[in-house]
Amino acid sequence: MAACLWVVLVVSAGLFALKIAYVAGTALALPATQGALYVSTTRVRVRAFLDAVAMAPGQLLVDLGCGDGRVLREARRRYGVRAVGYELNLLALAKAKLLCLGVAGVAVRPGNFWRADLSGADVVFCYLFPDVMGRLAEKAAREMRPGALLVSCNFPLPGWAPERVLRPAGGRHHDPIFIYRIPGGGDG
Repeated sequence: MAACLWVVLVVSAGLFALKIAYVAGTALALPATQGALYVSTTRVRVRAFLDAVAMAPGQLLVDLGCGDGRVLREARRRYGVRAVGYELNLLALAKAKLLCLGVAGVAVRPGNFWRADLSGADVVFCYLFPDVMGRLAEKAAREMRPGALLVSCNFPLPGWAPERVLRPAGGRHHDPIFIYRIPGGGDG
């Protein structure tokens, strides 16, 4: 009986420590994330995105706020792309680094993606807060090359017309995934 009690206490303490780490990671990232929390993109949404946006081996996928890195890993597995993610939340960053450990062609970088150069990206994926989408639209227009794709879960880029809008079946609310092509160079 005493051993069972110890197991319950150790498991409870571990869960409490994880919750504290989540709160601390969120609090430390708050100034940059403007309140956006780390929430994993569902597998249904990841599959829908990757089904709709075929990539060639060696292309560069950048995930802004990559969370646990699931988009990076799945895109690498499916298409052989080079995949780079940026994450500020320390708990999400640690989880992504651990889950991507040993996955060739995948890099998870700590830090603020606003400082990242998107000029080499073939596809940029994001699931961000609506408050930052205007600023992201400006960054994409300034840095991304014509023909590259920007994919946004749930929230549109203000003033931009999506090339396609997905509504994955099986999603809780059939929330949209917006696919934008950077204009210019004859690519729409």
